[in-house]
Amino acid sequence: MEVIYKTVAEALQLSKTNQLAKLLWRYEHNDKEIDVNDGEYKSWCNSLPKLLEVLSASGLDDNEIFFEYPAISTGGRIDAVLIGKNHLGASILLTIELKQWERIGDPNEQGITSVTDVAVPIANNEYDIRRHPLQQVRMYKDDLERNNSAVKTATNVIIEPLVFLHNCDSPEQLISGFYQPWSKQSNLGKRLFGRKNKSELINSLKSMIIGPDHDFTLAFSQAEYMLTLADLSGLKAALEGKENADMIQDQEKVDLFIQKQIRIMKKLRQTGEKIPKQLIIISGQPGTGKTIVGLHFLYDYVRIFQKELDFTQVNSKSENLFDKVNAVFVLPRSKTVHEVIDNRVNISVPYLNTNLPRKTDLIIIDEAHRIQNVNEDLDVAFSRTNLVIVLQDDYQRVLPSEQGTVASFIKYARSRRIKYHYEELTVQKRSGLQGNLVQALDKLFYDNSDLSLDNSLDVCVYSDPYELEKMLKDDAMKYPQHRNKLVAPFDWEWKRTDADIVIEVKGKPNFVKAWNPMAGKQAEWYEAKGLASIKSGAIDKVGCIYTVQGLEFDVVGCIWGLDFRWNEVKQDWLVYPSYIKDKRLKRLIEDKQISELDKKIVMKNIYRVLLTRSTKKLGIYFQDEATKKHVCQYLLKERNN
Repeated sequence: MEVIYKTVAEALQLSKTNQLAKLLWRYEHNDKEIDVNDGEYKSWCNSLPKLLEVLSASGLDDNEIFFEYPAISTGGRIDAVLIGKNHLGASILLTIELKQWERIGDPNEQGITSVTDVAVPIANNEYDIRRHPLQQVRMYKDDLERNNSAVKTATNVIIEPLVFLHNCDSPEQLISGFYQPWSKQSNLGKRLFGRKNKSELINSLKSMIIGPDHDFTLAFSQAEYMLTLADLSGLKAALEGKENADMIQDQEKVDLFIQKQIRIMKKLRQTGEKIPKQLIIISGQPGTGKTIVGLHFLYDYVRIFQKELDFTQVNSKSENLFDKVNAVFVLPRSKTVHEVIDNRVNISVPYLNTNLPRKTDLIIIDEAHRIQNVNEDLDVAFSRTNLVIVLQDDYQRVLPSEQGTVASFIKYARSRRIKYHYEELTVQKRSGLQGNLVQALDKLFYDNSDLSLDNSLDVCVYSDPYELEKMLKDDAMKYPQHRNKLVAPFDWEWKRTDADIVIEVKGKPNFVKAWNPMAGKQAEWYEAKGLASIKSGAIDKVGCIYTVQGLEFDVVGCIWGLDFRWNEVKQDWLVYPSYIKDKRLKRLIEDKQISELDKKIVMKNIYRVLLTRSTKKLGIYFQDEATKKHVCQYLLKERNN
């Protein structure tokens, strides 16, 4: 992780001639020519010298200070982080938020409903809604404690906040009146300083930090983000609006955009103006948290519209939630995801075109790549609301009949003259922040260019399915909280017996397994963990593409069948329809009206989904040696166990 840091004395000298601002511009924009009119560049020129002068006056010239340090939970960077030691020898990490604000808007006049939001004047009596700076530094602290490797492994480090509004004469606006609750937040309210409080700020710094801490500075400069893995347990946190819903980087950016659209809707309604129709397309690879983000939009809506609703008291009937909240979260299909959400957060999510309210403010469609008739389904959605959000991934279409691509949604919006907006989630949460498993698979399947696997996820290849199963069960016995599953393509018929899947193994008995349970018991199958999953037999039931899509597990054993293989002679992927036993998929694959290219893409998507369900370890057993050899060039960590 690349970072920029200097001693306070060095940085102060650089700031006097704007060299520090130029250095930060190159850090964030590479070789792009400096735009001296850019707002961020001007803020560096204006704010950093004022901060550094105060730090120098506090006797901290030898202390190191980081600039624009990455902060994954806020969608951006921390303005500055000062490192030092206190009088007890503990490492002090001072997170600094700088603001050029001179004043803030009246929260009542600007329709502010949460103490975490602030209305900031921008021009012509217009205001922009920003996050409260004390909320920002609080999130920085939580973020560093949860995810920064240097902080997580340190034995004695204290994270302290500081907000410096160097142009503001009355910073107490942010902790009084409507914002009074902040004055009661431990030390937070005491760490807010304005233009007239410089002497108080200097005294505070002198009492807090007595000298540099070069050892911790080195560790902090070499830190990586050890991202807390996301799973569906985060859904309830998202609905309750808790910070541990872990909205990070691009998720946070998208969430703030959606909040802005909801506020615009509210304002138009209050003034009696017409609310225009709008389609928002949010695309993201497996593991980027689309479902978490989508459900968080419900929380945004409730908070902005001041609905009185306690999500924790909602039982598992959709009308108990959606009759109270004039916004709805729906799925095109995905019965297993439906059951799991119901089980986890007590919300029975309706299916698209089924039990939708006649009139609602917002419709959020998850797994939208699975929509089979974009025009028909979105026409219905827009007959009920003016704001539709779709969450999708072009590469998760697992049937040729599924139409929910970005191009299809844009085409629909243009044909109906509906305003549309596109956002993309890219940060990988499922297999670790630094992981590139999805990118490696995309290279493997979609362009065949070289990319080495660089991933915190352990990826191994096994010589037979028994070894793959042993790995899953050994892990389950060792880790009682792990949800481990075998997954496979539809190369075997679903007969609802204990011998649905039969694989011949040289020198051993046939490997025999059952498919996962039918609807009604799938949430129980998904939730089974550790030794209990072995005793109940849940770990012996194999997940298929329809039941694992949209979900994740701790350890996954993937059986790569004979329906889709790499041909060494043709140097291409080939589909073998005779091995496909799912009648619907087989019929579409054999349909001559569907292009061969689209058939291959669907098969690639199926394996991409199966291979991206794990958060900790992925094991693969190949029935075809040529495919194994080719795939291992991309996934590298081959082991014949």
